Amino acid sequence: MKAMAREYSRHDLVKRLATNILHSYKIPSHHYLQEAQAIGQFVKDHVRYVKDPVGTESLQAPDMMIRMMQEVGYAMGDCDDMSLLIAALLMSVGIAPKFRAIKYAEKCPHFNHIYVVVYENNIKDSLAPGQIKRLVLDAIIKDKPIGFEMPHPNGKEFPV
Repeated sequence: MKAMAREYSRHDLVKRLATNILHSYKIPSHHYLQEAQAIGQFVKDHVRYVKDPVGTESLQAPDMMIRMMQEVGYAMGDCDDMSLLIAALLMSVGIAPKFRAIKYAEKCPHFNHIYVVVYENNIKDSLAPGQIKRLVLDAIIKDKPIGFEMPHPNGKEFPV
């Protein structure tokens, strides 16, 4: 996923959509968390959550999802598809995302959900710990605002 996010962040279609989102949401320049929030909100509003086919794990390319949005007004995908799209869009406008994989149950042998996290000024650590703002971009949670993080006992962040 990390390699795909980096690759697709350089595609013109991805960059064009990202800049159109920032323009349509009227985000001022250099307001990076607002830019990330707008991109997360756009994906949340335009991608319907649909699980992968039974017994398979698939990953949709961001350009295919964008083309579907252009053709029919929305795309479909699961959490990894939405996370990949969000990460590519963010990277195309200079924001460094992280993937966060979580387990909903402590005894679960593997991670069962993934979403994107960004930090203010693209920096996690600072001289004043706790002062850096963190934004969760989980587009599958349709009844909560962007920024909401589902409670979970275990998770790990991966730089993209």
